[in-house]
Amino acid sequence: MNDFWYGKRVLITGGDGFVASNLADALMKKGAVVTITVRHNRPVPTADLLGHIDRPDVEVCDMDDFAQVQRVVNRHQIDTIFHLAASAIVSDAANAPMSTLHNNILPTMNLLEAARINEVPRVVIASTDKSYGDHADADDPEPLPYVETHALRGLDVYSASKACADLITQTYSFQFKVPALIVRSCNIYGSGDLNFSRLIPRTSLRMMAGKAPVINLGNADVLREYIYIDDLCDAYLFLAENMERHYAQEMPRTGRSTYGWAAYNVGAFTSGTDQPIESFSNIKSVTQVIDTIKGVLGTDLEPTTIPKPDNFIEIPDQFLDSKKLHDFGFVPKIDFTEGVRRTIDWYAKHQELLTKLGARYVLD
Repeated sequence: MNDFWYGKRVLITGGDGFVASNLADALMKKGAVVTITVRHNRPVPTADLLGHIDRPDVEVCDMDDFAQVQRVVNRHQIDTIFHLAASAIVSDAANAPMSTLHNNILPTMNLLEAARINEVPRVVIASTDKSYGDHADADDPEPLPYVETHALRGLDVYSASKACADLITQTYSFQFKVPALIVRSCNIYGSGDLNFSRLIPRTSLRMMAGKAPVINLGNADVLREYIYIDDLCDAYLFLAENMERHYAQEMPRTGRSTYGWAAYNVGAFTSGTDQPIESFSNIKSVTQVIDTIKGVLGTDLEPTTIPKPDNFIEIPDQFLDSKKLHDFGFVPKIDFTEGVRRTIDWYAKHQELLTKLGARYVLD
């Protein structure tokens, strides 16, 4: 058992989501006392599908209401916060801009204010590589891979909302000395992902049902970086455990060095090596992801192309430079093919239910 987490009183927002359910289980196995917030109870809790035995304390909480957030933090004497609650699907955000901006900004502010008032010593804010926006031009002064000091250029609603949350977190870190870290992950996949519009869940379940995978028009060769859920949870835990070590470093006060000081990219790629991008198994084009799933399933179904929604802004190639995190002491372990194999095993175990839940994307 990890002595660091034994008896720690941890709050996880968005507690019945994909990442939160996996993180809660990892923390409880280490002896933490975990409370999760939810907006409502799902008919089939993600934790049930994941086969989790231990269950956290559940608070039905409207994260838009500061009084409710403050009450939860006080009642449970919280000493660690993982803020994972968000509107997280890019395509859904394009159809609901107001609710996306509201859900991704106001709860972050409420939680940071509660952390400030209650002097919570560890706050981890879940963010995304989408916050960086488009840096793919060959002549861009801040080219790929994304580095924590890159400008945040979100042009679509989802990216802009997450960039705003990042800036608010940075403000609380610098101005109010709230010990918070922003975790910008790449595309997450693994057991428990019920967001069927995403590439890996949709492709896996479609091919398991004998349906051809689909690719949005023009996206076949777009590069994305992927991280398996267990690696991401381990990264969250590592950064929370080392919060004090990070804040023991001298905080820059002016200039470009302030950008991203409170942020860590979480991925497999690191600069300063002679390895080409192609050698990193977790950076794949859409076609390569589909080919990997085909190989695991042993199918020869070929993808079909579908139109891209008119209001959907697609960021070109995206991948992170995670050298800062690697140098700090954490490197992801799970190879992409192995992660896909584990993910498909889980989907196969629950195929009938998941196909029904995701019928709109799986069976159309």
